[in-house]
Order: sequence, then structure tokens, then C-alpha cells
Amino acid sequence: MKRTAWMLVLAWALQPAGAMERGITEVGPPFVSGGVGLEEATALNDEKSHYALAILTATKGSGAFLAHVRIRITDEKSNQVLDTVMDGPWLLVDLAAGRYQVEAFQDTRTQTNVVTFGAGDHRQTVFYFTARDEAESN
Repeated sequence: MKRTAWMLVLAWALQPAGAMERGITEVGPPFVSGGVGLEEATALNDEKSHYALAILTATKGSGAFLAHVRIRITDEKSNQVLDTVMDGPWLLVDLAAGRYQVEAFQDTRTQTNVVTFGAGDHRQTVFYFTARDEAESN
């Protein structure tokens, strides 16, 4: 595991319990999800540079942040890397260089983005979903 990953795991272990969810992907690297409230959003923003991928979920039009969106990440060989429900609007994942399919699920709606990055790269992808009340009226 990279030195940065070990430092993040140690920081995770030493943190007091909070609303952010921290874990390890199915293939080993760490992830963190949250961003509800100013304190969490600031903490995640400070950590972003330690992760290869940042995922944001928001409402189309207003840009209001969305939580509880299911994210599934698979690698270029269709191996599942992560399957989690976001604990806030942000999900940071430390992935190895490569090409990944990122799927976001909210209710019955699904969106897919493909991200590719090399060693040391950082990418961000955003999923915008129509607000539930708007989707129900269409």
C-alpha cells in the first residue's frame, strides 16, 4: 500500500466518530464519503489531493447537494472496485492508474461516467440528478 494510503488509514483510525464514512475498497485502497455541513465539506476538500477520484452528486438545475446515491465502480476488466451508498454529496476514492466505469444510482435513475487517469493524476466527476418531485411530475 502506498505511504499516502497508510497515512490516510492511520488518520482514519485516530479520528473521532463522525458522520463521514471511511472504508477500504474491494481491492484495498481507501475511500471516504460525506460532506454534509461546512465542517465535513472543509475536511473532505482538504483531503481531496490524497485521492485519485472525487465524485460529487447534485440536483440538476439548483446544484443542491445529494446524499444517499449508490456508486458502483468497475475497472476496465469489469471487476468491481467499489459498491457503496454515499454518506453525503462527496465520495473520494484512491484508485490505481487505469480506466474505470463509475455508475451512480438514485431511485430508478442511473448515470454512467468513464474516468481514465495515470499515476499521480486526480480526476473529478459529477452526477446531476433531477429532483425527485420534478421526476415524479414528468
